[in-house]
Amino acid sequence: MPEHASTRKPVASPPASRRFSDAARDYDHHARVQKHAALHLVQWLEQMLPAEFAPKACVDVGSGTGFLTEHLLNRFSNSAVHAVDVAQGMLSELKRKYPTERLHTHLLNGEELAVEHLWIPNHSLLISGMCAQWFNNLEEAIRRWLSVSNTVAFSVLLDGSFQAWETAHQDTNQTSGLRQLPCDEQLQDILHTLVAEGIVASSANHTKNFLDHHPDGLSFARSLRAIGADQPRVNHTPVNLRKVISALGDGCTMNYHVGFYYLERP
Repeated sequence: MPEHASTRKPVASPPASRRFSDAARDYDHHARVQKHAALHLVQWLEQMLPAEFAPKACVDVGSGTGFLTEHLLNRFSNSAVHAVDVAQGMLSELKRKYPTERLHTHLLNGEELAVEHLWIPNHSLLISGMCAQWFNNLEEAIRRWLSVSNTVAFSVLLDGSFQAWETAHQDTNQTSGLRQLPCDEQLQDILHTLVAEGIVASSANHTKNFLDHHPDGLSFARSLRAIGADQPRVNHTPVNLRKVISALGDGCTMNYHVGFYYLERP
């Protein structure tokens, strides 16, 4: 079998894929928190990995335009790097930014990525930055990731984010349409289960808040749209956005509550 191969079987794309593709060209400019969280993930990962760690291949799930991919290309200069994303626009921008033969792009839904979609040597590294909050079944996705790579590190946007936005909806007797996010307790339960089952030999985790300042609520709403992350939850009742923005007033700070998780197979 070749060092890397993708199956021809199509993998389902979520409805958000087109919005993310459309946002690719300006993504780097607007995704400020995503960039800071990616830097935090790689700095933390450096502390977790052995000093001599040299993976034969690396995978970036939900690569976007390459905040983490760039690190993999620079840090592991002898490794093939596989970027997986559901949005073709993101992958095209990634290839434009990093025109190297070591970079292989895969138009796949990261939630469904498994060994049958991407075969790489066992001694590998899989990372993912603020992508998994879009998944419908996070535990099953993590299990599949562990079938691809023996070392997995990822970040995910957690419940408790965007508190000012949620409060503004409550103050106007409305319900926010933002997608329901996983909680850290849920992630820790998944890690404990995987360790108990012997699938994971060791794990680590922590959370961190990132703050993003906006002149008003409309600026925040536009920032979500600019990166393709403005999809409301299913069957959500439309809200009166003017009331929400008015309740926020001038100058608002949004918090991004992000969890960081590390798993290593035996």
